[in-house]
Amino acid sequence: MTLSRRTGFLLLGAGLGLALLFFVLRPTYPNYDSYYTLIWGDELARGNLPDYDVFRTPTPHPLSTLLAALLSPFGGAADRILVLITLASFVALIAALFRFTQILLGSLIALIAALVVLTRTDLIFFSTRAVVDVPFLALIFWAAVLELQKPRRGGAVMALLILAGLLRPEAWIFSGAYVIWLAWSGEGLRFDWSVFLKWTGIALIAPFLWLLSDLIVTGDPFYSLTSTREVAGQFGRDRGVMSAIGSIPDYVGGNEKIVNVVAGGLGGVFALFLLRRRALMPLALVGIGGLVFLLVAAAGLSVIPRYLVIPSLIFNLCVAVALAGWTLAEYPLAGRIGMALAGFALLLGLFRAPSYLKDLQKLNGQTFFVREQYRDLKAILEDPRVVPLLRDCGPITTPTHSAIPVIRYETGLGKEDLQASINQERPPAAGLLLVGETFNFEPAAARATSGPASASARKWWSNYPLEGFELVARNPKWRVYARCDSEASAA
Repeated sequence: MTLSRRTGFLLLGAGLGLALLFFVLRPTYPNYDSYYTLIWGDELARGNLPDYDVFRTPTPHPLSTLLAALLSPFGGAADRILVLITLASFVALIAALFRFTQILLGSLIALIAALVVLTRTDLIFFSTRAVVDVPFLALIFWAAVLELQKPRRGGAVMALLILAGLLRPEAWIFSGAYVIWLAWSGEGLRFDWSVFLKWTGIALIAPFLWLLSDLIVTGDPFYSLTSTREVAGQFGRDRGVMSAIGSIPDYVGGNEKIVNVVAGGLGGVFALFLLRRRALMPLALVGIGGLVFLLVAAAGLSVIPRYLVIPSLIFNLCVAVALAGWTLAEYPLAGRIGMALAGFALLLGLFRAPSYLKDLQKLNGQTFFVREQYRDLKAILEDPRVVPLLRDCGPITTPTHSAIPVIRYETGLGKEDLQASINQERPPAAGLLLVGETFNFEPAAARATSGPASASARKWWSNYPLEGFELVARNPKWRVYARCDSEASAA
């Protein structure tokens, strides 16, 4: 089975059209980290240094902050534009995975692989929330595609890895491995030190710019590492190499662990037989991705599934090999084994069909929750009864820290104007209380994004209308209560 370039572009156009349709029909908004990125980008666009000194600060990503600065002129529409860009990045990721598989295994398996990846509702949800992982993954896999098309290509591949390295530092390891690959070439695969030194200098651009950014903004070149490690400790997440090793079988499966690990693992073995030496690239992605996961754990950062997504995606592609690899078998015995594997993988997929359906239902519920939660929050912040109180009746107490960057983005308020109840030592005596329909600001995580549960930091007054505060405005998701300083003093 072959696909013409015209057909490929038509499929790409259809994918972008579906992403745009989703964007219009199911409006969603960025997550906590991305809203802070928008705030930092706006600060940068105004000629100020970003202020990272906030409660439970997310990890800053230099390229994301620069993009947010470019979106700053769009004002209140910047958050939705960022979501649209990330949805387009997801389409680019699917296209990269399709082309990656097509080069190695042909168009039929590539089409099936793209369909398998579309069952990754965790990545779809990330795309609807403008999570930085999605463009990062697209850059990594397009770099792999370019390298497959022309081995030791050099500049174009390194350029994509540098961009990826300004989104997530894991790309630095991929850049380092690529430098070694470039240097280990020529007759007899000798190691060329001049090539190594040349490309090492280029590969260091991303970490240098990241460290320089941290140094300029905070005075500490390692701020991103130390702050991320500190926040991971605050959340009580699993950390450490042993915890990471124990999590690999669970995390590598993505949202459908049985199909992806079992069928994907068997498909991977069959792919090794089919590809032989040409399996080096996917093996390298799995190996380097696994190494990155262990290094992240060794650095004391959170052991969470997002750090193992690259190997997980290779397992997704191997599910397609399990289903259709038999079509590439050159020997009768291999063909029979491949057909048996395809039958097993198909039956396993049918057996797990209810789980896929639950994932889609979960995704629908998550995106609906986000739409309603954010729309109603924005609406109540624009209520004429609330607007004059935002600056004159502070501070604003929110149930958790998660709502704070959204409120700051919508209102232009500073960090000193808002307090998360979970960060207060005692109940507020005055100001505004923002009370939600639910305590949790974000929807429940999908199967692939759920890590070990941590103890709630909820206080007894969190998300509760305290005595002396009067209702000012309400809508289906939110209520605002007020007790201004004059009222508190009179009491």
